[in-house]
Amino acid sequence: AGEAERRAVEAAERDAFARGLAAGREEAADETARRLADATERLANGIVLALDDVDRRTAAIEEDALGFFDALARKLAGRAIATEPLAAVQEAAAEAFRHLRGVPHLAVRVNEGLVDDVEARLRAMARERGFEGRVIVLGEADLLPGDARLDWADGCVSGDRARLEAAADAVLARAPSRPTHPVTPPDEPFA
Repeated sequence: AGEAERRAVEAAERDAFARGLAAGREEAADETARRLADATERLANGIVLALDDVDRRTAAIEEDALGFFDALARKLAGRAIATEPLAAVQEAAAEAFRHLRGVPHLAVRVNEGLVDDVEARLRAMARERGFEGRVIVLGEADLLPGDARLDWADGCVSGDRARLEAAADAVLARAPSRPTHPVTPPDEPFA
């Protein structure tokens, strides 16, 4: 009976050892899986934070760029009108001449300092475009150089800085973000 007991004890020990080993391996695998899940979650959270930071930085860059180009466009438009005020008046006149057929006269209101130049240019434009009516140019002290109002029997066209700025504002309002702080372009951006 001693030998049979000893074999039974050895068999029980081997069985217990195998169960313990299997349980230890299972516990180690569970611990490894838990640690891997924790590490994966920390990594995912880190990636989310990094992507949020990239999004914030990108939005800030876009906002600064939009503010810069808004200010630059306004400055360049102001300079263009100041240096070439007749260009804006001619553009408004070209638009008016598209609508003028059989109209007896066109009245043009501009800054009083531009009357002679505008009159000469618009009369030439009228001839080139086949306008047979009379061109009347009136000077007004309250109009800025580059601003103009063209009236005829059935309509009018205005060319003014406020309208151009309103159009620029409308385009910029459709942009994804607006600047929260003013950005001033350099005085000489292309120097």
